[in-house]
Amino acid sequence: MKYILLQLTIFITSISVNAQTLNPFYQSVVAQVKFDSVQQKLQKFQDFGIKTVGSPAHNNAFDWLKSYYKNYGYTTIEQQSVNVSGNIGYNLIVTKIGKKYPDEFIIIDGHYDTLNGPGANDNGSGTVTLLEIARLIANIETDYSIKFIHFTGEERGLIGSQEYVNKIAVPNNLKIKAVLNIDEVGGVKNKANTTIVCEQDESNPISNNAASSELTATMANILPLYTSLKTEISNAYSSDYMPFQAVGYPITGLFEKNETPYAHTINDVIDNLDLNYLFEVVKGSLATLLHFSEAKQQLNTVDIKNETLKLYPNPVKDMVYFSEPITNTTIEIINQNGQIVFSEYLSTPTSQINLKQLQKGLYHVILKSNTIQNQYKIIKK
Repeated sequence: MKYILLQLTIFITSISVNAQTLNPFYQSVVAQVKFDSVQQKLQKFQDFGIKTVGSPAHNNAFDWLKSYYKNYGYTTIEQQSVNVSGNIGYNLIVTKIGKKYPDEFIIIDGHYDTLNGPGANDNGSGTVTLLEIARLIANIETDYSIKFIHFTGEERGLIGSQEYVNKIAVPNNLKIKAVLNIDEVGGVKNKANTTIVCEQDESNPISNNAASSELTATMANILPLYTSLKTEISNAYSSDYMPFQAVGYPITGLFEKNETPYAHTINDVIDNLDLNYLFEVVKGSLATLLHFSEAKQQLNTVDIKNETLKLYPNPVKDMVYFSEPITNTTIEIINQNGQIVFSEYLSTPTSQINLKQLQKGLYHVILKSNTIQNQYKIIKK
């Protein structure tokens, strides 16, 4: 849920973002988001009950979150103690080191404390979004480092995120290129949940507003490429990105278009949100983080070849056929100048590709999945 918090400090930073087209590698990762995985995590989050700071439910949820990151293979896992009106809670901070810019960070965050209810939407929806993204990006190389942060104390006035900014980010002069806040993205049952709100900084200090606007516009363009959702842009306010915004970091965020009437009540449960909507939000958030962190496909990790898979005919006129259907695979066709002239992610079983648009000549065909890479030479006649 959102609470108002304002400060006036200035820090200047930005991230380079460009016009968007679908990235086949990103699509291949997004296609691995599992509806059942999201649903099961959210059910477990709900089952902990009311997660007020200092309660057994809160502490059990913290341990549960930490266990997921350990199981996913993350090793840089930290906790920060936070005093919330005399009760001690914990921020969970998990770092994935970037290959090219290890000291520059993309933060993706969401709070896990709840108020008066189990908080399936506010903010179980954001919590499980982070967990599903962390599962899929764990073994993917990124240029920038990523911090997954689960904040506590948000419901009492953004206390956990304020403590992180005051005691870790600012004193350590962290180079934070973007803060992506996920708060209340579950939608409302029996409503047309077709739009997600992308939030940009429109507050003082204004020094970071332009960078925030650029980040948000990029995200608003990314989501429709990888999901069924439409996007609209609105102002950022009253959630865990605001302490970052107040000291000059560029922020952006996601928030549901149809705002739940059940926040902070015992009725904030899975039955009152839209799991299909949340599933789309998870996919869009993942695609956004892949872009912001500049994720790379590591071809050198693919060392298995499917010896039985053949392409025919060769030479080919229009249609090229596979000897067996392929799925969850990216096909790239490269000309003799090293240019990719055809690229498509095959998300459903496919047995043929139309190459009519290619000019005559020699081409290299590369089929890539998570575990297999096959290469062929074909002649287009």
